[in-house]
Amino acid sequence: MLKRGRQFNGGFTLVELLVVIAIIGILADLLLTAISKAKGSAQSAYCKNNLKQLGAALEMYVDDHHDQYPYCKGSPDHALDAALGIDNTGYWWAKLLPYDPLKWTDSKYHCPGYGGAVRGVQGPSGSSGSEPLGSYAYNAYGAVFPTFGFTGDTNNVLLGLGGRLTRRTRAVATGTHREEEVQAPSEMFSIGESRWKVQGGKAGQMEGGSDWMQCGYATPNRGLIAFNPFRHGSDYNQLFCDGRVASIKPFDLFNPQKTAVMWNYDHQAHPERWPAP
Repeated sequence: MLKRGRQFNGGFTLVELLVVIAIIGILADLLLTAISKAKGSAQSAYCKNNLKQLGAALEMYVDDHHDQYPYCKGSPDHALDAALGIDNTGYWWAKLLPYDPLKWTDSKYHCPGYGGAVRGVQGPSGSSGSEPLGSYAYNAYGAVFPTFGFTGDTNNVLLGLGGRLTRRTRAVATGTHREEEVQAPSEMFSIGESRWKVQGGKAGQMEGGSDWMQCGYATPNRGLIAFNPFRHGSDYNQLFCDGRVASIKPFDLFNPQKTAVMWNYDHQAHPERWPAP
């Protein structure tokens, strides 16, 4: 007598279905993570290439200007007026235009991982919302928090590459450094990814990155020096004075206890001039 074999209806049991769904979810999560990392890596590579081009342009500028670095904001240049508008031509990035074909307002100029506003100066100098915004910034003042006060203010010292040129006598604004003054070119930041800027001093008006680099502790959403860490992955790309580009974690980059000497032309920490945490 033949035994009847077990019959299957070809369907999944509930347990099997749940297992399949769980496996699909895990695979999808792994795939999305891999895609996100690949996208971040591609954006970072593009950003590094941008910075290398800016480094080459900066070096050509220095060679053509008696080894002097540009001001963060200097004198207007009427030769650039047609391309940028006269209000923009004094900024460091404007001075690089003859050596780099991209303008500050071109999206290709900036890091593809940057999601903030890109704009030139708006309105009269010093007015609310007038400063340029973008993904890259110039190491103008070093590891200090400039107060833009008059001579005698303890924070007004130029430890970066070039401050602001103004008719008033301000110690923070009266000069730039020469290439030969930089004690450790391979260890000093020149241009890097910008710190987030709050327009109008209100936490709800976070528009984008300031065009000058600022050290100080990377406390998220802290007033005028708020910080948005998101770019590509977990690192920020930085251009050094010798032209190399390297990645560094933003909470190290903006922490003077870890990187102060890399901000300052004399390769000294100057802890007496650090901003308060």
